[in-house]
Amino acid sequence: MLSSTWKRDKTNLKMISIKMIPSKRIKDLMLDLSDLKRVSPEAKVVEAVKLFDERRQSGGLQFLLVVDEVGNKEEILGKLSIDDILAQMEPSTMKMEELPIFWQSQFWEECEDILQKTTGSIMSPVKHVIHQSATLIEAVHLMNSGRVDWLPVVESGNVVGILFKEDLFNEVLDAAKPKNDEPSDDPA
Repeated sequence: MLSSTWKRDKTNLKMISIKMIPSKRIKDLMLDLSDLKRVSPEAKVVEAVKLFDERRQSGGLQFLLVVDEVGNKEEILGKLSIDDILAQMEPSTMKMEELPIFWQSQFWEECEDILQKTTGSIMSPVKHVIHQSATLIEAVHLMNSGRVDWLPVVESGNVVGILFKEDLFNEVLDAAKPKNDEPSDDPA
């Protein structure tokens, strides 16, 4: 949708077009749950790593939903990403420059230990959810205030999709792109 307005340019007044951001809702941007791989919170990280490898080879998203079966319903507990796994590999008690040289030799042993942990113990838990009819600014607020890059999307108490911060930002990028039919400032 385009809207026209007048803008004062240093010496003259000219008509410009301002692109209005469409009134999209969360349901317009979310990924459907059927497109997303799941893993149990009791599953070992090594099983998740195998799923990540399958996803990498097929060009899929590099995260898994950690879900628990509650009756005949799935409850999303969190998200497991490559970042979550790699964060477990770095000792949190020491700065990198303070790591003793022997740590390098223990690295692979630590990797083996991490692979035996459960996905539920290292996942990024759900902090907030958003309704599918919510506005984009509501999603921006929840993501920024909660410092998260994803939100489960709900409808009637059921999770129906996932919204990512990148998808919100892509909307901003689309709104900022000039349209070919907009008038040019170039007098040529």
